[in-house]
Amino acid sequence: MSQERYRSIGAVIGLVVCLAAMTAVGLTGVLAGALFGAGGAVAGGIIGEKVHARRGN
Repeated sequence: MSQERYRSIGAVIGLVVCLAAMTAVGLTGVLAGALFGAGGAVAGGIIGEKVHARRGN
């Protein structure tokens, strides 16, 4: 798979994980969702790129 595919998959996973963590902590609302969602997407994308680089593709 391409680096962009790893980045996209990582971003979606990061988004879901951070929104679930936000809900588990008890935060709700648009602002909290935007902050957690953006942070999760960025972190997931970075992790996806690192996984791609580590696999040597």
